[in-house]
Amino acid sequence: MKIAVTGASGIQGMSSMIYLLDQEDVTEVFVSDPYNTDRLAARVDALGDARLTLSDLDCTDEEAAAKAFEGYDVVLNCAMSPGKYIDTTRAALRAGANYLDMTSFGQEPMQFALHDEFEKIGKTAVLDMGTAPGLSNVMAVYCMEQLDQVDEIDFAWGVIDLTPPSEQSRPLNWGYGFEGIMGLMSGPSITCQNGEIVEEEPRARPEKFKYKIGEYTMRGMPHREPRMLLESFPEKGFKHIMYRQAFNDEYEEKYAFLRDLGFNSRDPIDVKGVKVAPFDVLWTLLQNLPEEQKAPSNFVSEGNCIARGIKDGRKLEVRLMVRVDPEGEMHKRYTSKGASGSYRTGISASITACMLGRGEITKKGVYRPEICVPAEPYIRAQAEAGMEVEETIGRLL
Repeated sequence: MKIAVTGASGIQGMSSMIYLLDQEDVTEVFVSDPYNTDRLAARVDALGDARLTLSDLDCTDEEAAAKAFEGYDVVLNCAMSPGKYIDTTRAALRAGANYLDMTSFGQEPMQFALHDEFEKIGKTAVLDMGTAPGLSNVMAVYCMEQLDQVDEIDFAWGVIDLTPPSEQSRPLNWGYGFEGIMGLMSGPSITCQNGEIVEEEPRARPEKFKYKIGEYTMRGMPHREPRMLLESFPEKGFKHIMYRQAFNDEYEEKYAFLRDLGFNSRDPIDVKGVKVAPFDVLWTLLQNLPEEQKAPSNFVSEGNCIARGIKDGRKLEVRLMVRVDPEGEMHKRYTSKGASGSYRTGISASITACMLGRGEITKKGVYRPEICVPAEPYIRAQAEAGMEVEETIGRLL
């Protein structure tokens, strides 16, 4: 099985490489990044595996990418390329490869338009196959399959830094893409209420939630899981679906402060006669922060999906938890090899890439994860990768 990984120099690209190289049936991993080639080369050297093939390919160059992808079973797109995901998708199609990405920033309609072409050549494209959406959608299907009737689904996510800010020299850290965090902090909280999508204020409906690593306040986000599940399973008649996520309290305050100052905006403003986007200023400042001089961040990601409904005439609650155990062997192994932050997104995508390459995903065409990824085998693969997976079923009175 040969897999191409684009945007491989980033957090998710690094964890993808580690996971894929752990698979005995993966014979070659093509890794590319046109912007951070030195960093990628250093990571390839550190991994020291002859199955890695390094390239400076720009995956948004459709002609060059289609040629480079020829002979590969799967294209795993980890590149951050807003407005260009369709080019990489078409390149995979032209090369006769399966395709998946973790997001495509609104280009899904153009990708779905390629459904018949992927189906015709017997290949599959899986869109939004990261942690959330992605793993979260498959977790929802897993929970739904335990019930005869599903009324409510709640997602309780947490991305928590176990290193207190007081022990760090940097004024701000983050566990995954900072642009994504600012967008999620700024957008409306999306809920499904009685079969209708409702948008509320950013970070709505705060509620304390007991995660494995402690109690934190989760809040609403503009995550698309409510909309995706409602569209994919209209026959279910959902009464409630909501995605909420927790950060450390100190991080929540800092992210919200920057948002309220307007640093999330990409609309240029005039600064002494020069047009600049506030987010670009913020990002430049963050990129120029010195390296951590004291204790490094140790982000742990935990996802919970809680489904409530009816089974055999009884009210039941099914809770599925998937998380990185901060004391587990997997976490130690991945971080020792250079993975950092909320790296499990790359693992979640790589599991799907291997399922595509092995023919375990049988639907052909372009799909969302909840429609085509077999839930039980996928969750089992998460556990086999080293994730802590826990299922709890309780009777509701």
